[in-house]
Amino acid sequence: MKKIILLFNCILWIHFWSFGQNEISGRVVSSEDKQPLPGVSIMVKETGNGVVTDTNGTFRLNVPNAGRTLVFSFIGMATQEVSIGNQTVFEITMREEQGRLDEVVVIGYGTMDRKRLASAVSSISSDEIEKDPLPSLTQAIQGKAGGVQVTQNSGTPGGGISIRVRGTTSINASSEPLYVIDGVPVNSSTNFIGGQDFNFGGADQGINILASINPSDIASIEILKDAAATAIYGARASNGVVLVTTKRGRANESRVSINAYAGFSEVPRERWLNFMNSEEYVDYIQDLWSFRPQGGSPHPAILDTSVDTDWQRETFQTAAIQNYEVSATGGSDKTQYYTSFGYYNQEGTIKNSGFHRYSFRLNLDHQHSDRLQFNANVNLTSALNRRIQEENSRSAPIRNGLVTPPTIPVRDASGNWAFDPQVTSRENPVAWLTLPTNTAENLRILTNVGATYRITDDLSFKTNFGVDLSTIEENFFLPPNGVIFNQGIGLGGSRISKDQLFLNENFLQYQKQINETNRVDAILGMSLQESRFSFTDARRTNFPFNEIPIISAGGIISGANAGVQEWSIVSYFSRVNYSLHDKYLLTANYRVDGSSRFGALNRYGHFPSVAFAWRLGDEDFLRGNNVVENLKLRTSWGLSGNQEIPNYVNQILYSGGQVYNQQPGFLPNVYGSGELGWETTEQYNFGVDFSLFNNRINVLADYYVKNTRDLLIRVQIPRTSGYQNTFTNLGEIQNRGFEFELKSRNLTGEFVWNTSLNMTFNRNEVMALPEGDLLGGIGNFNIAREGLPLGSFFGWVMHGVNPESGLIDFERNDGTLGPPTRQEDRQIIGNPNPRLFGGITNNFFYKNFDFSVMGQFVGGVELYNYTAFYRFSGFNLSGNGDQAWTRRWRQPGDITDVPRPSPGSLDNAAVSTRWVEDGSFFRIRNITLGYTLPNTLTDRLKISNMRIYTTVQNAFVFTSYTGYDPEVNAMSSDGIAYGTDHSNYPQPRIFTGGINITF
Repeated sequence: MKKIILLFNCILWIHFWSFGQNEISGRVVSSEDKQPLPGVSIMVKETGNGVVTDTNGTFRLNVPNAGRTLVFSFIGMATQEVSIGNQTVFEITMREEQGRLDEVVVIGYGTMDRKRLASAVSSISSDEIEKDPLPSLTQAIQGKAGGVQVTQNSGTPGGGISIRVRGTTSINASSEPLYVIDGVPVNSSTNFIGGQDFNFGGADQGINILASINPSDIASIEILKDAAATAIYGARASNGVVLVTTKRGRANESRVSINAYAGFSEVPRERWLNFMNSEEYVDYIQDLWSFRPQGGSPHPAILDTSVDTDWQRETFQTAAIQNYEVSATGGSDKTQYYTSFGYYNQEGTIKNSGFHRYSFRLNLDHQHSDRLQFNANVNLTSALNRRIQEENSRSAPIRNGLVTPPTIPVRDASGNWAFDPQVTSRENPVAWLTLPTNTAENLRILTNVGATYRITDDLSFKTNFGVDLSTIEENFFLPPNGVIFNQGIGLGGSRISKDQLFLNENFLQYQKQINETNRVDAILGMSLQESRFSFTDARRTNFPFNEIPIISAGGIISGANAGVQEWSIVSYFSRVNYSLHDKYLLTANYRVDGSSRFGALNRYGHFPSVAFAWRLGDEDFLRGNNVVENLKLRTSWGLSGNQEIPNYVNQILYSGGQVYNQQPGFLPNVYGSGELGWETTEQYNFGVDFSLFNNRINVLADYYVKNTRDLLIRVQIPRTSGYQNTFTNLGEIQNRGFEFELKSRNLTGEFVWNTSLNMTFNRNEVMALPEGDLLGGIGNFNIAREGLPLGSFFGWVMHGVNPESGLIDFERNDGTLGPPTRQEDRQIIGNPNPRLFGGITNNFFYKNFDFSVMGQFVGGVELYNYTAFYRFSGFNLSGNGDQAWTRRWRQPGDITDVPRPSPGSLDNAAVSTRWVEDGSFFRIRNITLGYTLPNTLTDRLKISNMRIYTTVQNAFVFTSYTGYDPEVNAMSSDGIAYGTDHSNYPQPRIFTGGINITF
């Protein structure tokens, strides 16, 4: 009887307990790969009820009626609180914890927990790269890292990009960072220029060699910034180091992913320039000719107002863009793989330009035994640039094409190309874009194989062999008919360039937890690297017709050339990381490099560095603090070098191919010196890392002083020596500034809002120069002068339009006004080095929707708008101009800011403040909206994940700059000239829609 009563009470208790419960269920997956997460803790807030997910990421839980909120927590993931409401089935996506101080970062020859890192390193994860459709890894860095300024030189597809890490450090040596891809320091010139004449190339634009890397293959990007981080790469690290790590397979996890997007691009209509229409133009031209000293009248054909051609509309086009990628990853406990194939195609917004790329990657890891492991990386790419003449090119469509008279049609009544009858050298811009062929095809093989052998549990030996092979084939064909240049003759050229790099690195690594308080991690190794560049080109003229664009069809060989250059470097490197109580951290590096580019007396450079960090947040007096957490103080000092100068300038050089009295000969060229040595950068860094309010806010902040001395500068020497110039080690440049990166979780729960912000304040100053001022740029507009920022603008100061003469008055150093005829009246009129730059990204998540907005900003910078010269010079006898000419000076007494036309005189167009503008801007770089299908639907479709999205790139730019785009650097090959807009290809606005599917 007692047993029956007890059983009845149990049933009654269960009945009442169940009556007060609601059963819920669901599944938890990772946001990165949509794979189930086992072991996730699910608790009913303010109760003791809870469960963990099983191996499939699923759970079931009885929730009391009083329960209102579920708390999901998992190591490495952001804790989420989800309101229960009337919902019984939950699909939860957990995202990686925003606490950056606990992440693992890649450093030179290894990895390290950020909390143990004593140096300054910025990290960009694959999540920040994958969600935006980007053509190259350099654009993936834009606005994402403190201290790193990425400038897209122009909008040309596949074109060059300039990157500065903590400022510009050199004049005649490169200021670009070193790129290391999966451990291989690659040949990565972002401005490979095949030639600057009509035979090849797009003038100063060049080719972005790094566009051959598929961004979707990248797992992470780390930028090493201070000397403590970069000194391990010594000789080439003074401009920073960009470490690129590609994706790898995971054991017992097999996935196939498809990523596809397509869309179109266009030059933003609000950024188009305002040119005069036909009626305004005719009035202007008649006025211009009235001031011509020689008299005369314009050709009647350019006064025909019945024709009104909009040359921007004829030049620009709406261009297609598409990308398709397939990747597979997986493997067993012993062997893992990652492989991908991609196709990318971007048509240019200027006719007959574009870029496409085929890419293939295979990464393998094999655990041969408990002690021996092998790895291999293979990347094959084939990229084609269809180029046009631009930046500083005689017939660039933005330079001369858009100022073609609007009264000239594209084609005449007979269907033939129409030309300017007044200035007979002016090309028809549409014909110039349509008829010539100008391509550069790059075939690249980047591969490395390596092995790791564990000698003991603490000591291992690693070896790595890398190869970077690039073959660039350039073809140029200017037909004999339809263009003015070489009319009836034509011009054809072909050039093949090969760049070969070979690398072998070997090093020992020792890792030992000595006891509870002491930990040591050390490496000792050597590296051998050599590179060989060769080229062969040929040119012909006298082509019979347009239809055969092969140079063999030309009747006359007009030129041929070939050359080969080699360089090599041998290095010995070491590093020791020591940790005491996991609170006091010491890092010391020492590297010795010997480069063939320097003289025998100074061939070897020595590059030490040391860094110390104190994890103040782990001290007893701060432990358990809920406001300030993970507080770490850092300081470092070190030296790094720069060897990026031409080969052989340490030797006496002669130029071949000379002829004297019909006999071959050589011409003295460069006077080399055996004393030529390294350009050395000494850097001090003071940093702090901390998080606030339970990792809701994470901050990395640094102050740095970066002194570059013994600048590698090319100087002119007296012609009586028989030589023209020589390289020497003289001069000093300083960069100093403050940078910080902030990541915050503003809102958590069902609606998530995260923010990433980085901001850099940098000051650049030339501290010393060998022989006074150095000039460069267009019209020697840029200057290097002691006490000033490098590349400062140097010219006359425009005072205003003289109301009596209609010409511009310029200020003289004696306080009077007059024309710009005296060189001594020139002064500093602008600074192309930004005082502030950075980026901000906001990510929003609500249920299955994600939305992100990424902005980039640059402040306190001036630009030289030389494109405006062609619209405002008032010199050309038939060129169209800006609509502002309609308010020009017309008669004595007129008060206006636009002078009268001045044919026969370039005084109004002198290098002056007239062309200097504020280049500050805020750009909404990307806007992305995505939707991930719920798991209930993907399960029915037998797939792991599906996300559809739409993106707008270069959505808006807010600026007072009057050119097409304030992000310009046309003179990228000039060591002094910065911030010049010289007929730059406009940056496009790109609309895309895409889909990601994972099986």
